[in-house]
Amino acid sequence: MSATHSSPERIRVLNQVPEDDEPMSENVDWEDEEEFLLEEQGFYRGSYPRLVALYTLAPFTALTAFALLASLPYVAYHCPEPYPPTYPYPASLPFPLPELLASVALYSLSHLLRSPIYTIAAIIVPFPLPATLLSTALHTALSTVARLFTLTLLLVHHYAVYAYPTWHDLAFRRVWWAALGWAFADAVTGVYQGYAGLALYRDVLVLPGLSTSTPMSETERTPLLTSHRPDPDPDSELDYDLEQLVALKAREELEDVFGLPLVRIPAFIPCLQRVNSLLLSVGLFLLLGASLYGPNHLRRWGLVALAAATHLLLAVLHAPIVLPRVGVQGAAFLGAVVSLGAFFTGLGVWGGVS
Repeated sequence: MSATHSSPERIRVLNQVPEDDEPMSENVDWEDEEEFLLEEQGFYRGSYPRLVALYTLAPFTALTAFALLASLPYVAYHCPEPYPPTYPYPASLPFPLPELLASVALYSLSHLLRSPIYTIAAIIVPFPLPATLLSTALHTALSTVARLFTLTLLLVHHYAVYAYPTWHDLAFRRVWWAALGWAFADAVTGVYQGYAGLALYRDVLVLPGLSTSTPMSETERTPLLTSHRPDPDPDSELDYDLEQLVALKAREELEDVFGLPLVRIPAFIPCLQRVNSLLLSVGLFLLLGASLYGPNHLRRWGLVALAAATHLLLAVLHAPIVLPRVGVQGAAFLGAVVSLGAFFTGLGVWGGVS
């Protein structure tokens, strides 16, 4: 292999982009035509540093929303803390560290089991859509059990002061912080996956603005960033080509999940998703925390079923086969409505909206 040999993706583009001497219609805008041709081959106009900078709004939004929700119980639901505390916190783990650590640990476990659950579902049902729906339902059930186990592990109901769920009880704050811990772990996972997804597009982004009024020259048609090319060594060139093929497959799989290239998702959508995740986590934990109270089994299981159904609805909307049909923006807006509903329903169960 020669030192000037191009990667497989570059070869495909060079072979299929129209030559300079091909006649083009006068009413066709070259910039749109160029962008269309590039996207046909998996290349996109844009700047990788700019996309990363825009995506940084997502973790910033998550941190801001987390801080606001963390302060809400102390601002809107102020209640005197009993002394000594009803729950025997050790000196090395003061409130709310046990709540945060327990929920983060259980979230991590449920997240790690996502892939094995899908594998089992695919074995049981060898069809893509039913297997996806089955794995989504199983993982939703697992997440609901993990949330309940978190609250049980923390002995929230055992050390509650009141016999019914109320925001006057310190148990309200303990459930709240457990929810924030779960949401924090989910936000970290989502932000990391977002940055990892953007990194797959690093070498297939073309900087705009060279020349759009005339056809590109042979050099301008080369969409790969030359700064990432390896040294002119046959072995290095082969390794680079293999890396590009692996990245191409990963991008195709990611685009199958979202229904469009990740770099084409508006910047505000990840921000909205992070806020939705925080609100949903607090709402579900409040519902499940309230289900631990009282001898009324119908009410208890009703709250658990409501939390599980709410989570299942959003999980199905974001399932790999369903999301492209609904659309990323549509799923985000529907998620905002459902998350807000779950949040205020959870507050209502604890008497926080009266």
